[in-house]
Amino acid sequence: MPSAAAIYEAEDRAAREAGVRRFRRFTELEAFTQSVVLGDWWSLRFPDAPLEVVVQRRSRGATWSAASVTPDGVGLLWFVDGRGWGMETVLHELAHLAAGSGASHGSRFTGALGELWRHEAGIEAWAILRLALQEAGLEEAGLEEAGLAVPAED
Repeated sequence: MPSAAAIYEAEDRAAREAGVRRFRRFTELEAFTQSVVLGDWWSLRFPDAPLEVVVQRRSRGATWSAASVTPDGVGLLWFVDGRGWGMETVLHELAHLAAGSGASHGSRFTGALGELWRHEAGIEAWAILRLALQEAGLEEAGLEEAGLAVPAED
């Protein structure tokens, strides 16, 4: 399993090469996040994930974005003010909510991340992410376990 740092690097590479969306305003980031979690796909694919998600800014002095779930099941997402306002960061934090508590950056997290990239960023971005994760050390069996296996052709 690749380290958290390797996952961050794979996401950055995929975002750069695929040209995924960057949010110019915090309201755009918040609206996108809400559109994902309030969509039918989210609740069908991640039935245990929060449907209510609060999106907040962290101060510019913060070094990372974060995700958490309150005891009453509300998802909390924090994004560093002015940084990390790309789709890759939003999808990363949503993957934490989708994977459930205790998933850290393991296969449940990586699987949710791959599914979110494929659904929200598109097949090309997903393929770049998959290749970058594979090059970072996620072997074929791990890719399959994480839901990142290449779909079989019909």
